Amino acid sequence: MTKYKLMIDPTPAGWAYGFPKAVPAEALGGSGYEIFIKNDFDLTKWIAEQGYPEKSFEYYRTWVEEDKDEYYTPGSDPQV
Repeated sequence: MTKYKLMIDPTPAGWAYGFPKAVPAEALGGSGYEIFIKNDFDLTKWIAEQGYPEKSFEYYRTWVEEDKDEYYTPGSDPQV
């Protein structure tokens, strides 16, 4: 069964603070490709906890990605 995660990227300059990042599972509702951020989750607080300046947090984009559990060390052979 394929698992999915919701990615978020605040603008401006989310990359400078380590974004995009996956929204934590406890903040998500729905299932499969139709996942969303729950209304009772404090997204602004979580974004600030991740190091992004709260005063700059106005806009963001989200998208769904397949959650792949595999991690291959750079330089290793993923076919092994």
